[in-house]
Amino acid sequence: MSDTGKGWRYEERLKTFCEGLIPYEESAGFTGKDGARLSRDYRAGGSEGDYDSCTVAGLDLTIGRLPDSTSDSDRPDVFDRLGEVDADSPPVPLGGGWRGYTDLVNTAVVLACDNKPGSVVVTAHDDDAADASRAQGIAELVAATAVEAAGRWDCGVKAGGRIPKPAAEPERASRFHATGTCEGIPLGDQDDVHWIKEGPASGTAPLEECALGETKAEAVNLFEFEAAFGPFAQRLRSDDSDRGDFERGAGGSQGFFWATARCPGDGARAVFWVDPTEYAYVDKEANEFARMALSTFAERRAEQHGCTDLTLPTASS
Repeated sequence: MSDTGKGWRYEERLKTFCEGLIPYEESAGFTGKDGARLSRDYRAGGSEGDYDSCTVAGLDLTIGRLPDSTSDSDRPDVFDRLGEVDADSPPVPLGGGWRGYTDLVNTAVVLACDNKPGSVVVTAHDDDAADASRAQGIAELVAATAVEAAGRWDCGVKAGGRIPKPAAEPERASRFHATGTCEGIPLGDQDDVHWIKEGPASGTAPLEECALGETKAEAVNLFEFEAAFGPFAQRLRSDDSDRGDFERGAGGSQGFFWATARCPGDGARAVFWVDPTEYAYVDKEANEFARMALSTFAERRAEQHGCTDLTLPTASS
């Protein structure tokens, strides 16, 4: 019943839980070294594109490996596990040399293999929005798990360092004071846009967002811009149920437009898109604004990520 015995039993439990991919030190802070808090151990697939899914003290983890390219006919099941749970905060880059993000509900790390085409991706979903300290601990668990999985699956990677505590959840700001992912979007004549909500601009987050909103009876989003890279772009492109159009280089209409670019280290082209919400009135002027605004958003995000061959929607899209 000693602490030493508890730690030994916990270590033994980890050897057979989730293929032995969950790291001892980073997970113990959440489980208290209680093996009963390791649950829902599930494995799917058999070769490339397979994944493990398990729960660590209420954290829903997905650990997947992906080839660089997929088609609808061989769509890996792991894509069904990469969908984000809705969060109020836009994605924030993890820092520390990692390619990843957290929005305080969802956390992800992507490690590209340098010895073969493909990548390892690990995501974690929290039940509620975490504070900064908990979010940092979740990010460290996700990153350590990704390194463990890469080693197990013979995926040569370069790991990052210590992950800093994430900044507080970004808040709505003046449309004239964009400094992150919304920066550069031309809002001078858009009087219906009262505020923006953005994440820090970086070249390391595989998901990025910018929201333009208004405040009348309540604050609502009007236009939502998103950028997806690596496995997150692959998921969108292979999801033929609602985003099959992303197979094409660029296009759109009625306020919804998308663009794509080739990014270093990624087999799949990155996807950038703007989507009007139900609160946006999309007339001819708003439609043209959405297309031009997406072009600016995509150009800036592609440049910061080192992407080339950017394909933008035309006025006749």
